[in-house]
Amino acid sequence: MERTAPADIGQHIADLLAKKGKSWLTVTQVRNSLNVSALRSHHLTKTSRPSEVLNAVRPHTGRRLMIYKGPRTHYIGLKMSPETMVLEKIKQHPGLSSRKIGKDLPLLKKAYIACLNRLIAEGAVRCTLNDAHGVGLNAVQGKEKETEKPPSQARPDYRSAFKTAYDETGRGRHFVRIHRLREYLNWPGDTFDTLLRELMADYIIELHGGDPSTLTAQQIADSFTDKDGTLYITLTWWGKENDGKSEKT
Repeated sequence: MERTAPADIGQHIADLLAKKGKSWLTVTQVRNSLNVSALRSHHLTKTSRPSEVLNAVRPHTGRRLMIYKGPRTHYIGLKMSPETMVLEKIKQHPGLSSRKIGKDLPLLKKAYIACLNRLIAEGAVRCTLNDAHGVGLNAVQGKEKETEKPPSQARPDYRSAFKTAYDETGRGRHFVRIHRLREYLNWPGDTFDTLLRELMADYIIELHGGDPSTLTAQQIADSFTDKDGTLYITLTWWGKENDGKSEKT
């Protein structure tokens, strides 16, 4: 009689999130909540370090899961855009301040603030004053689907967010590491890569290779590899205003 192969750890985590009704959990929460047999099948225990859990989970995230970096810890959750994360939290806790909404979100502070500002500008979130003159956040009905449009559907705010990330991480440098941009924005991989290709096609950015020996395996994975297998490590933002300048005489 054939034995059924055990589910990979990604499936265990997806089942765990569904059972708890959560979209994300900290790595420590995941480790503590998985049963011993699921951990043991991937050479983990209840005392494994978060970094060991991440290394075991990373190859099994698939299309459903993603590893997120927050201000103090890493999270494992369902793959979704930052806008969806923020809206979900606001819907769960309407009227809370931006500081309280941002607490425990799997987003870095700058990425969260940039995302929240985009949602407010798009009309998906509105600010209201309470009796103590505090500002609370509320989701606007009917705007949720607009936040899920991919960059290819003319979402100019994605480009603005990318440029902000370029300026913040580059700090005046013309060669900015792609893995740092990816980490700063914390977007799903497909969203980041799609926008990167669009910006290249529009001659807004230029990608550069380099020596990968100075990078970790994760930093290489978070760089950009094209369909021909060429690895690009840094990029330069030229912008629309530079288009065609080389043709002028």
